[in-house]
Amino acid sequence: MSPKISLLAGLIGIAATIPIVQSIAVAKTSVEIGETARAITVLITEPNSIGSGVILQQQGDVYTVLTAAHVVRNKVDYKITTSDDRQYSAIGSSIKPAPGNVDLAVVKFRATAKYPTAKLGNSRSLKSGMDLYVAGFPAATRVLTKSIFVFREGKVSANSNKTFDAGYSLVYSNDTLPGMSGGAVLNERAEVVAIHGRGDRERLSDNTLGGKTGFNVGIPIDRFVAIASNMGVPLSQPAAVTIAQTTSSPADDYVASAAQKYNNRDYRGALADYDRAIALKPKDAIAYNYRGVLKVKIQDFEGGLADYNRAIQIDANYGEAYSNRGNLKANKLKDLQGAMADYDLAIELSPKYAPAYSNRGILKVKNRDIIGGLADYNLAIQQDPTEATYYSYRAFLKILRGDRQGALTDFTRSIDLNPSNASVYAKRADHRFFTLKDRAGGLADLQQSAQLYQQQGNAEQYQKTLVRIRQWQKLNKKAES
Repeated sequence: MSPKISLLAGLIGIAATIPIVQSIAVAKTSVEIGETARAITVLITEPNSIGSGVILQQQGDVYTVLTAAHVVRNKVDYKITTSDDRQYSAIGSSIKPAPGNVDLAVVKFRATAKYPTAKLGNSRSLKSGMDLYVAGFPAATRVLTKSIFVFREGKVSANSNKTFDAGYSLVYSNDTLPGMSGGAVLNERAEVVAIHGRGDRERLSDNTLGGKTGFNVGIPIDRFVAIASNMGVPLSQPAAVTIAQTTSSPADDYVASAAQKYNNRDYRGALADYDRAIALKPKDAIAYNYRGVLKVKIQDFEGGLADYNRAIQIDANYGEAYSNRGNLKANKLKDLQGAMADYDLAIELSPKYAPAYSNRGILKVKNRDIIGGLADYNLAIQQDPTEATYYSYRAFLKILRGDRQGALTDFTRSIDLNPSNASVYAKRADHRFFTLKDRAGGLADLQQSAQLYQQQGNAEQYQKTLVRIRQWQKLNKKAES
């Protein structure tokens, strides 16, 4: 445990109630917010799943953790790992899901060590465009047996007063990962304002320059405050006053509705909601940007371009909109020069936005600038070391540069981060079988690829991979004879 976290733990005394922050607090740096998030965030595991949680309360040697209900829905023994890497058994009888259709639950554990507890902020004060931070533990994999803490910066996309499916109504752009469900969503004062639950499922593919929808959703902390007593968690008296201070705009209600429809694959319904939101807030750059992503999703490329242009016209410093417009120009409009200019601007304006480096790297490779492409992938990985596709792309560039072992390492790292990607197993199989002459290893990878295709219902690729396996087995026999 770091000295700062240790100091925090020592300063926070035993509390029987959870404080709702009311005084005017000073905004913190992202580093300070990250330190607070790390101290209060826990890893929740059972043999077949992983999630995150937030330490809310200490009563004697018993700590209460708030998480998403789907993280602790099974009747199994859960383990809770704290910021100092100590692991505790959850008190089985302490798991209490929220009443009604709200995806929240509390779980308790016993510990003699001292841990800081979260401060709860006012989720109703969040407005579109405000900075927001999400913390949690992405799922471990076969190779990466220990989940690592991840802290992601982003912005509020919408904050609705309406209650949607399972209580989700706060929408944000932070690029979250599986396993971060139940983790803290924090404001610029390091106060917990929501519990993260669902992420944008549109992961980057091996061949697509994609745009993020910004449809990562959480349950505002005021939902928990309203039902905390029913979950056996006492709150301080001023909580009800804090909740009622602000209301959301109708436009935010439509954006939150769009997020729900998008997660249910109702893309046209989501687009219709964005149309209504923009009609109410015609100068909302974020709404135009994400409506542009939706239009591209349904193959309306000219409409998507118009929305990206409008987002940039409203906010000339909106780096993500430049990156998304660059994706569209490079992928669909064949304007490679314009795409490069957009990526350059996106990186200049948002130097921590990893997808812009990745997509510019692809474009440089198309222009036969392998060294430049490799440099951009190094920068993308530096900004986001948990995105599996960045490693598989970089592996190809290392092959082109003659770095065979480096390529193998990157393919392995990509599989480590996303072991369900059948195509990366197939690519590593090619590299091992033909380049490294590791025929047994290559065949094993190809067989794993076939198994994954079969499990995922991709009959066409499964059959093609079986044909390749038989061909490779024949080649292997010839090589051995």
